[in-house]
Amino acid sequence: MVIFEDEFMDIQSGMVALALEAAGDANVEVVYIYGSIEGGMTSFNTFFRMGGVVRGLTEVVPDRSLALQVLDLGTDDLGRLRTLCGERGRACPTEIRGRYETATGGYRVHYSYDPIVADPDYGISPATVFDTWMDDVQSGKDDLDPAGAPGSSS
Repeated sequence: MVIFEDEFMDIQSGMVALALEAAGDANVEVVYIYGSIEGGMTSFNTFFRMGGVVRGLTEVVPDRSLALQVLDLGTDDLGRLRTLCGERGRACPTEIRGRYETATGGYRVHYSYDPIVADPDYGISPATVFDTWMDDVQSGKDDLDPAGAPGSSS
């Protein structure tokens, strides 16, 4: 019997592997994955830390069609998470923020179950949330840093 948590993590592992494969031979230190699954909207994106510098997907994968394919495949993976949660009667997170350390293989993730995009008072686009997170990481405010991020799990 396959355990829900194992399937859930396998899908996330696939998203990390997708991002790493897209980066190719680049010297990736950290892979960040972002997923928004809310209402009828599903959105995936990724960014990287390379040589101490934060770089977006299009900086690492300059081929636009390949970058769009990565985003589409990641979004498909999020759809699989939504389906898995529905089939197993589990709450599906509205947001996933993952941080994978290539040197150690360590993965930290934060799940949100509250409305973010569809919040009637404060709703913002997944792209805005993603860009803000990437900016925060770039300025040294990495809320998933293994050095002790509250609300994260390994």
